[in-house]
Amino acid sequence: MLNGIKKVLQDLFNLNLNSSAKGSLPRAAPSAEEAIIPFNPAEYAIQPHSLKRLIDNGHDIVLLDVRETWEHEIVHLKDAKQIPLGELLQRAPLLNPYAEIVVYCHKGMRSLDAAHLLQQLGFKRVKSLVGGIDRWAREIDTELQRY
Repeated sequence: MLNGIKKVLQDLFNLNLNSSAKGSLPRAAPSAEEAIIPFNPAEYAIQPHSLKRLIDNGHDIVLLDVRETWEHEIVHLKDAKQIPLGELLQRAPLLNPYAEIVVYCHKGMRSLDAAHLLQQLGFKRVKSLVGGIDRWAREIDTELQRY
């Protein structure tokens, strides 16, 4: 059975390889090397303690929650704007491309995608909160509800 699965996967790989060479199979997204602006996740990340310091020092930051509305209703950071990741492309023009933006989600994965997207759209001062609101609630504000 394992050999059968291996053969099917190899056939699919070969089919994709041959079709791509002919240009008949469109690619869903560019590779990192093909991206308009190369994306290095480490450059677009901020640790919870660093963000806390910036907030405590009165730094002008836009907090952007890219979780779904039901998640935002459970718990969110004070004064955060909420735009679900699936709506971000359409609603990005509502954001100031020159503002310093810290994007967060539940665990930090969607916010990294959002930071990448915003960076591709020309936002230069965007970071993703490492570990999301869950890590924030564990390390910074332990009174926040976790889910």
